[in-house]
Amino acid sequence: MLLAYVDESYTRDRYSMVALPVPDDRTISLTCALDEVVTGAAQAYGVVPLAELHGTDLLHGNRGWEPSVKMLRAAIGVYHAVFLAIPDHEVVTGPIPRRPPGDDAA
Repeated sequence: MLLAYVDESYTRDRYSMVALPVPDDRTISLTCALDEVVTGAAQAYGVVPLAELHGTDLLHGNRGWEPSVKMLRAAIGVYHAVFLAIPDHEVVTGPIPRRPPGDDAA
């Protein structure tokens, strides 16, 4: 079975979602690794230890990530650590397919 980490993003004109499908036998180890990233950020930068990994919050200093708003390199480092954790757990990722020409659906 696959489970998915899901995130969404939107602007005034567009809404999008992304999912990272994860085999069920790897979800616990990946979740622990991602929790370790947050724990490391909490120790190093003073973010809330239970903060969730959301890009908007991380870059804008919301919901526990307030200290990161003044530390752009630290925020990028957190992203980097997350992106390293994903392939370490053999989660298969791939390119996002492009929409066909003329498909303007948001």
